[in-house]
Amino acid sequence: MTEQPSRAATIESTSFPGVVIRPYAPGDEVRILPTFNLVFREVCGPTYVDRELSFWHWEFSDRGLGRRISLAFAPDGTVVAQYAGVPLAMRTAFGPATFVHIVDSMVHPQWRAGLKRPGLFVETALPWFRACDEDYHDAVLFGYPVPTAERIGQRYLGYARLRVVDYLCRAVNEGSIDLPPGIAVEQVTKLGPEFDACAARFHADKACTTERDARYLSWRYLEVPGRPYEVFVARRDGKVVGLLALRPEHELVPGGACIADLVTETGDIEVKDALLATATRRAREAGRTTLMGVFADPSAEHAWLRARGFAVVPSAQWLERRLTHRIYHPKMTTEWLAEHWWYTLGDSDLV
Repeated sequence: MTEQPSRAATIESTSFPGVVIRPYAPGDEVRILPTFNLVFREVCGPTYVDRELSFWHWEFSDRGLGRRISLAFAPDGTVVAQYAGVPLAMRTAFGPATFVHIVDSMVHPQWRAGLKRPGLFVETALPWFRACDEDYHDAVLFGYPVPTAERIGQRYLGYARLRVVDYLCRAVNEGSIDLPPGIAVEQVTKLGPEFDACAARFHADKACTTERDARYLSWRYLEVPGRPYEVFVARRDGKVVGLLALRPEHELVPGGACIADLVTETGDIEVKDALLATATRRAREAGRTTLMGVFADPSAEHAWLRARGFAVVPSAQWLERRLTHRIYHPKMTTEWLAEHWWYTLGDSDLV
């Protein structure tokens, strides 16, 4: 790969004279958003709702992990390209690590000719990848690129495909909404330290997963602007034994309600069933037709949902989702990630 300066440097584009590429600096978000909304309004069509600053500040809040944003600026100060990611603190068999979810990468419509040279998209991405490796020492970079971006990424940025993601789906009118005896479920708006004992039991047999403690889950589901998620906690004898994050209305699957996260002890099927009953009930109350989720294929949760009547539905039925990655960690491989990485929809920006 071409040598690039560190994340602290400003470089000039070789594709477009006068364009400079540098890392994010505080205040850049006011120039990022107009280009972001222009690009994604074009992609998403008339249903698109402009992103607001409050959402940007939530998504790219530091959380002690730093920011991963590379920007290209035209001479007039317009942001004409962005390569960005959201870092996630991970627990792995090799110790603590950081994975970075690549999100919101874009090129201004008037500057896309460079995509074929490879141009501005790659020029903006290269210093970002170098910073993730050399400055932040991130373990894995991953995302769900559209086909064009995947092809460019494979050619110039070291993208490799981990798998095509399928959805687990069940009709909302199927399944029980009754809670198993001895399990109580309540919706919560806060998560306190008492949840972390439940999180520790969840993590006990996971070789690779996001650190799902109260701090992270609060940020991910309870602090997001607009509050699109509902969070439910399960208790047995007063002790927290599980958590469900649900997005009752989401069109990843038309008419869908999405299970965004599920935190339980692996073998506690009663708690899983209680949280699934709660998700089913809420999906019915919301007038949805399908309850869906994503769990890594080898996981116990994937097998459990299959046993509860969920069918594997290719994402390609609507828009194929390809999980791609680049590994920097010296002991991780594609094969190891495919077997051991435990993830849900909530580890992405797909829900």
